[in-house]
Amino acid sequence: MKIPDYYRQFQNQPPAKEEENKQIEQPPPLQKQGQQTSQQPVQQSKKVEDKTRAYAADCFTINMLEEWQDKTIYTFTGPVTDGIQHNVIINVDPDLPFENLIDYADWQIKTLEEELKSCTLLKRNEIKLDNGMDAYEAIFSWFPTDDIKIYQHQIFVLVDKTAYKLTASFTKKTRQTLGPQVLRMMLSFDPKT
Repeated sequence: MKIPDYYRQFQNQPPAKEEENKQIEQPPPLQKQGQQTSQQPVQQSKKVEDKTRAYAADCFTINMLEEWQDKTIYTFTGPVTDGIQHNVIINVDPDLPFENLIDYADWQIKTLEEELKSCTLLKRNEIKLDNGMDAYEAIFSWFPTDDIKIYQHQIFVLVDKTAYKLTASFTKKTRQTLGPQVLRMMLSFDPKT
């Protein structure tokens, strides 16, 4: 049986020490309806001071441990048209060593050209987001399979040391039909700084 990658980290772990097992408080047994129990004081566990910070997502919040990092890749899905699932993907990379937007865009473009050997850079230039912020765009074409040609539109934004990459993919047909509205959506991007 193949074990998914995430669960492999738990495979072949040594059994927990008996002392550790004793520290875990067991919940009280469930009571049957109408059964009375004597009230016993609840044993308070030692309070451990966690250094946490509040993390707020679109539909939840969580107290995230201080040394943990958010590595979310945001994916907004659109229609399945002309054989592909359309989406806009936003990657956020904090603390990058780039001083300016052009250096960051050049690095991203070079990386993609090295990873996708069959890709062709069709266009690259500076643009402005709807909020007036400087951005940079690159448009590629590539063949993920022999019979499908994909056009990929990327927009790069750099605020202080945090970089944002927005990516949308199209077929030749959907680049004309869905492309303009997806581009309007991408240009509405407004990083909260």
